[in-house]
Amino acid sequence: MTIELCHMALRQTLDLISLTDSTLKDLSRRKFTSDELYHQVLAHLLGGKGRRGPTAIFIALEGPNCTCCSGRVFHLREGEMIERSDVITIEPESSYAISLVRVEGGTDVVPINWKDISGSIEEFQNFFHPSVVRAMGDPILNFVSCRISGGSPGVLVAFNYPGGASEYDADVLRSAAVVIGSLVTVSDEMRETERAFAYTIEALARACEAAEEDTGRHVVRVNRYAGALAANMGFNLAFVEDVSISAQMHDVGKIRIPAAVLLKKGPLNHREMQLIRQHPAFGLEILGDSPRLKVARDIAISHHENWDGTGYPKRLKGERIPMAGRIVKVADVYDALRSRRSYKGPMTHEEALQVFREGDDRINPEGHFDPAVLAAFFKIEGMFETIYDSSVLKIAMNGKKGKANSKQPAPAE
Repeated sequence: MTIELCHMALRQTLDLISLTDSTLKDLSRRKFTSDELYHQVLAHLLGGKGRRGPTAIFIALEGPNCTCCSGRVFHLREGEMIERSDVITIEPESSYAISLVRVEGGTDVVPINWKDISGSIEEFQNFFHPSVVRAMGDPILNFVSCRISGGSPGVLVAFNYPGGASEYDADVLRSAAVVIGSLVTVSDEMRETERAFAYTIEALARACEAAEEDTGRHVVRVNRYAGALAANMGFNLAFVEDVSISAQMHDVGKIRIPAAVLLKKGPLNHREMQLIRQHPAFGLEILGDSPRLKVARDIAISHHENWDGTGYPKRLKGERIPMAGRIVKVADVYDALRSRRSYKGPMTHEEALQVFREGDDRINPEGHFDPAVLAAFFKIEGMFETIYDSSVLKIAMNGKKGKANSKQPAPAE
């Protein structure tokens, strides 16, 4: 029995090493959420389908500004699906299993069976926080408790191993705690990097809008329109997030266009129009070849292409146009119709809808837009109106606030 447990522990530990390796190879901000990480790690630990393991695990991480721990109890049901409890927040001292491994200088992992410390199974339940006992459902018979170290410290407690908790089980749980602690720390750092990336992209987008009216607000609205379209077309979360942040880069190439051309009142001459039509190519050059900016590049180069192949700069047709570009084209055209420009006044939502249905002297809906994207637009056009109107309302409120502040008496010298 001891040799069999040793082999099982070795197999589980090797599985965890393999999981760590594959996770780091595929590392991205979306593939690396805590829930997904827990799901994969726990699937290697919890019992079922011939695997030795506990029936439930409590993962509790410390809060950033307090010593209390918050987490969930996870179960394996029907051999595959992991269920989880509501969030449980406890003081470490209220749980014997947690306090055991939080003692300064103490051991980092401890296996305990009810007979080791208690006269009965009923009495043994008193060693655990009531919320954890309720989440378990069945009486707790044994556990292995292990400290999680790293940037997000906490505790991993595994309950009810078949036949009792052993030192081999403790070794496997220690491996899992190292995996969780290390990868969650990397995940936190990745999110910080992602926030810095988003800020940089937004700053670049604001720069390319600085010479035009409605500074910065146009790109924010286009982001929101494009994200709503992508989500309602059923694309996965990764694509929706990419489109939602990358859409604002659609006109980044306008940085290379003189303000005198961008703000010219009235129609552009042939030379000026040719210059304007180069901004997608300029955008492609500015964004470079970073893999992280692929969707942004797709949008920048293709958001003026038309479904029927009459657009620019490459006269791409149909599905040769990147999907992100097709989505942003609808978003950009709607906002352009609604907005005031140096050469035109703003349209109402109803007037913009009419253009999307019937066209005008510049827009041919059937020829210019992907039919699937156009259908999604009409399905959620109310969201577009809300996004635009809320932006305009915010502008108006800020304007009133600024006027009110300007009327305040100057402070005494």
